[in-house]
Amino acid sequence: EAETPIERTHKVSQRAIASEVALEAGLNAWTLNRLQRGPYGVRSTTKNGRFVLVYGRRGHALSLDASTRRRKTEITLNDSRECVKAATYLHDETFFALAQRKYVYIYDASGAEIHRMNAHLEPEHLEFLPYHYLLASLGHSGVLKYHDVSTGTAVSSHSTKAGSARNLAQNPRTAILAAGHSNGVVSFWSPAQPRAAAKALCHRGALTALTFAADGAAFATAGIDGTLKLWDARKFSPLAELRRSGRATLGLAASHKSGMLAVVSTAGVDVYRDAWAGTTKTYAPYLSHRAPGYAGSQGCVFRPFEDCLVVGKDDGADSLLVPGSAEPAYDTLEGENPYHVTSTAKRGRLVQSLLDKLSPETIDLFGSESLVGKIEPDVKALETDRADLLAEANAGGAHHHPKEKRKTRGRSKLAAKLRKKAKNVISKETEQLRAKVRAQHAEREAAGASDPSGASKTNKTKRKRPPAGGVLDALAVSEGPPRDSSGSKATKKLRGAITSSSSEDAAPLKSQPPSQRRKKTASSRSSPAETTTALDRLFAS
Repeated sequence: EAETPIERTHKVSQRAIASEVALEAGLNAWTLNRLQRGPYGVRSTTKNGRFVLVYGRRGHALSLDASTRRRKTEITLNDSRECVKAATYLHDETFFALAQRKYVYIYDASGAEIHRMNAHLEPEHLEFLPYHYLLASLGHSGVLKYHDVSTGTAVSSHSTKAGSARNLAQNPRTAILAAGHSNGVVSFWSPAQPRAAAKALCHRGALTALTFAADGAAFATAGIDGTLKLWDARKFSPLAELRRSGRATLGLAASHKSGMLAVVSTAGVDVYRDAWAGTTKTYAPYLSHRAPGYAGSQGCVFRPFEDCLVVGKDDGADSLLVPGSAEPAYDTLEGENPYHVTSTAKRGRLVQSLLDKLSPETIDLFGSESLVGKIEPDVKALETDRADLLAEANAGGAHHHPKEKRKTRGRSKLAAKLRKKAKNVISKETEQLRAKVRAQHAEREAAGASDPSGASKTNKTKRKRPPAGGVLDALAVSEGPPRDSSGSKATKKLRGAITSSSSEDAAPLKSQPPSQRRKKTASSRSSPAETTTALDRLFAS
């Protein structure tokens, strides 16, 4: 620990720290070298932090007891085409999963393969959700799949639609999975939602590392642009930004309670204290370790109850002492005693965790406080309340239904379906309308039966044929009912003009003989064309 604020603790080497701490704590500083199937990564530990899972990219994995440095399980894949891209423990050290070239494989503590998960194709990242017993894998095609390891059933499968992801991290508080993509976007996923719960643009380039704080309230991202950013997980707003130019970040890890953040780069390891407060400076880390061999590191992880950090490197792994990073007191509700573990206690803890397993629907972006810890309502009571609400709604009769718009162009299939559905609805208003229509029909039938002459029937305007009186009478009929007994003004004028001309021709006809009179009358009759011309001149005037 620093004695004064001026003291630079990042200048203290690991050898100096190991010589000053207690003998038992100094045993946690060790190095695992000369492994031939690197580069190696460390991404998973058990709940008590005693066992660490180390995996090599070229087909090597080993479960290591970090306290005694004994190899509990070691697997070497003889096929030259096989590789191990990710690894994670399940509920304890007795089972672990490896993401190999084509499928996900489950192994037990003896190193025997007990299951091959064919549905998880070309996996690149693995995460295990301990409270839900879900194993999640993110493949090369960008498909995120959830599998329940307690029942062996597939829960859900979601396509990120962003191609192969660079990182996958779990929020320890909400169990939400965050995937870092090549376009600088971080998407958040839940097995209960078919689409991403949220997306945040964190960097201008591809992401290289991603991790969450122990309380799940913040997360850290590192990009290929050389920046390290801290974000608020609730508001998705930046808390701090560190520029690490010239040092590409390969891995991030957050301690469980002390608020420390470990950053693995090609140059070495840097540990920042109180990083989530937003006051961290790039040039003043809490601890620094410079050594060759970290250019291909695949990740790092803090041990929960020990002041040490396990980091993968090119030819093995290193355990570095980080004073103040461990949790001083363990929670018995969260896990077994890390210092004294018996087989009986492990079996009891396993049974209890299975009984307390949460359903995938409880995984939410902002926590499951609204679901977990609440009393589940009675299903029958909910159905009864729903039936009462429906009955009350049908009996009310004062509900406002929005009027459907009548479209004059085109056809609307949805509108037709809604109209058809509305016709089948039987409500109080429709019954009243039908009764009113029946009463009107009955009144009309009764009125028709009492009046045999048909005078009470509805008068319908019929189109009458023009009378034989000529063009004037037809014009008067087409114009409708006359305004007075003599017709309209145009009809009066036309009738007067034709009457005067006919009287002039009729006067000499009386004095002539009947034979000449008949000839004169036939010749004096005007043709239809002449009558039409006369009418046109009259209307024009």
